[in-house]
Amino acid sequence: MDEKNIDQIISDYLSNDIHLNEKNIKASKLALLDTLGCVFNASLNTSATIFATDGLKDTLDNPIAYMKDIKSLKEKARFFSVLTRWFDYNDTFLAKEWAHPSDNIGTIFSYFIENNNFKVSTFIDSLIKMYEIQGCLALGTSLNKKGYDHVFYVKLASASVFSSLISNNDPEKIKRTVNNILLDGLNLRAYRHEPNVGKRKSWAAGDAVSRGIELASISEFEDELYSEIQKDKNWGFEKVFLNGENLSFGKDLNDWVIENVLFKVLYPAEFHGQSAIEASVKLSDLYKEREQEIEGIIIETHEPAIRIISNKDKLKNASDRDHSLEFMVAAGLLFKEVNSKTYEDNFSGLKQIENLRRKIKVQENKEFTENYYDISKRHIAKTVYFEYNDGSFSKKETVETPIGHPNRREEAEPLLKQKFINNMSSHFSEERAKDIWEKILLIDVDSEFKEVIKLLSNCLLYTSPSPRDS
Repeated sequence: MDEKNIDQIISDYLSNDIHLNEKNIKASKLALLDTLGCVFNASLNTSATIFATDGLKDTLDNPIAYMKDIKSLKEKARFFSVLTRWFDYNDTFLAKEWAHPSDNIGTIFSYFIENNNFKVSTFIDSLIKMYEIQGCLALGTSLNKKGYDHVFYVKLASASVFSSLISNNDPEKIKRTVNNILLDGLNLRAYRHEPNVGKRKSWAAGDAVSRGIELASISEFEDELYSEIQKDKNWGFEKVFLNGENLSFGKDLNDWVIENVLFKVLYPAEFHGQSAIEASVKLSDLYKEREQEIEGIIIETHEPAIRIISNKDKLKNASDRDHSLEFMVAAGLLFKEVNSKTYEDNFSGLKQIENLRRKIKVQENKEFTENYYDISKRHIAKTVYFEYNDGSFSKKETVETPIGHPNRREEAEPLLKQKFINNMSSHFSEERAKDIWEKILLIDVDSEFKEVIKLLSNCLLYTSPSPRDS
C-alpha cells in the first residue's frame, strides 16, 4: 500500500467522505467530550492557562467563550491543544510510535468555531480522518527509536485535514501541504526524558497544530509541489531523518483508529503506566499489611514502557513524575490513588513515594512486548508483585488492558462520563455538565455545529468562590 508517497495516499484518502455509522459516530463524540473535559479542567490551572493564552490570563471561566475571541485560527488551535494536553489526561494511541490523537482536535475546533454552519457530520468526518492519519503513521513508523517526537504526526495529520477543509479538497494543495510538513522536519523528543523533561511536553502539540495550520495556509498559494522530498536519495526526508527507512502507514486508511483509541479514564498518567497503576492499587492493601516484610517490588512489562517511562533517577518536577513508572506504582501502593496533585512539589506524600520507588525493579516480559505490537491485541500489560525478606514472592497482579482500552469500552463509558463531569465541575453545575454530555452524545449529525458551540459557551456558569490552581 505504501508504494505511493504519503502525499498521494493522504490526498486520495481525504477526497472521500467517511461512511458514518453508529459506532464511529459514538466513538467520535466520546473523543470530543473527553477532550472538552480536559480543556475545561486545565483552564483553571495557572501554568496551563498562561502558556495557552501567551501570558494574557492565568485562569479562565469558560475557555470556549475565550477561544471565540482569539482572532487567529492558528492561535485558536494552539490555545485549545495546549489545554487538551496539559495534564496528560487526554486520549492515547500506542503502536510503533506513541500518539495522543485528540491533540489534533484543536485544529478543526478552531475552524468550526468560525465556520459553524457546517453540519456535525462534517466535523466528525474531519475528526476521524485526523485520528486515522496520525494513528496509522504511528502503526507504520517509529520516531521515538530515532530520538524524534510524536507531535510531528500531529502536525502532519492536522495540517492535511485543515488543508482539505480550506481548499475544498484540492489534491494539489493537500499534497503541497504534506510536503511542506516534511520539509519542516522533525524535532527531538528530549524534553520527554531525563534530564530534560519539562513543560514543553505539554505545549508541544499546541505548537505542532499551530505550525500545521500556518503551512497549510501558505500552501494555498502557488508554490512548488516538492514531490521528491520524501524519497530523494540525497536530501529526502527518509534519507535524512529515518536513515533510509520508509515513512509508511501501518494499514489502509479508513476509520479504524477512532474506534480503537485508548481513553485515560481513572488516572492522569502516561498511558504506558495505566495498567501498572491499576495493578498497584489492587495490591495496596497487601502492601500495607506486609510492608515490613517487603524486600523489593517487581514490575514486569513490555519494552516500550521501559524505554519511555522507567525512571529511577532524580525526579525534578511534575513532568518527570508523571513519566516515571516507578513513581506511579509507588503512589498506587501507598495511596490507592494517582491524580494530578500527586505529581506536584507540594504533595504531602512525596517523600514516602520517593523512598518506596527505590525498592522497585522493572524488567521486560517478552510475551508482553509481543502482545503490545500485535495489532489484534495491543496489550499494555503489567504485572506487579512483591519479593519478601525470606526470598518468597507475593501473588502476582496482572492487568493486560487497562480501563479505557477498546476491550473494556463498555466498562469504561460510565467512568468516562464521570471523568467529564468532574473535569467540568468548576465551571458548570453537575446537572449542567450531565446535560452537556447527554446533548452532545445525542445530537443529530445533521445538526449545525454551532449548536455544540452554544452548549459550551452560552450555558449558565457555576461560579466558584475563587480561581484555583488545580
